Amino acid sequence: MKSAPSAAPVRHAVVTADVVDSRRVASFRSIRDRKLKAATALHTKHQLILSPYTITAWDEFQAVVSQPGHLPRLILDLRRIFFPLELRIAVGLGAASGVRRNPINIHAGGEAFERARRAADWLKFGSSKFRVLTRFETGSTTLNIVANTIYGLQDSLLEKTTARQWATIGTQLQTGSQDLTARKLRLRASTVSRNLRRGHYWQLIEAARAMESILNANL
Repeated sequence: MKSAPSAAPVRHAVVTADVVDSRRVASFRSIRDRKLKAATALHTKHQLILSPYTITAWDEFQAVVSQPGHLPRLILDLRRIFFPLELRIAVGLGAASGVRRNPINIHAGGEAFERARRAADWLKFGSSKFRVLTRFETGSTTLNIVANTIYGLQDSLLEKTTARQWATIGTQLQTGSQDLTARKLRLRASTVSRNLRRGHYWQLIEAARAMESILNANL
């Protein structure tokens, strides 16, 4: 009698992020904790992460994403929440265990964590002809090429985004309406439109939608 085939291992997405030049940031610990609290509250509310963000080093934190398709939204949220601090965001996809036990840096492990660490090391020590702040290690050469190309371009777009543009982008993500965003920020509609355009909002949204579809189709 043949035994039933074993179920395929669940693939998880692990995000490991660290703050660039954290030692130069005055009152870094309080700023880090405040921003992580905001990110945890938002991503827990929308069920994007399986447990609160865990600090794994002075300037590094980690979380397991509830579904890989949530990664584009989560990455964009982290960038706007932490601004003006810059984040290196490393993503590892693969099997993992203990992902719902907190803190995950003590209880969890597996290839998703190992790949996130490889991606983080590449961001710190790898070579590139342009500045890269996001890196995927997925276990698939094709998916790595697609994800890292998209995010390499996105990182370049975001390099000169201003505080005012990030504020407009963040509010637009909440309201979904330029009129409501203008009212909430007490700005003219034309100013909102200009801030979104100069902040590359529409490119960010299209890239996020494309990456969500790609991840969902390949995992």
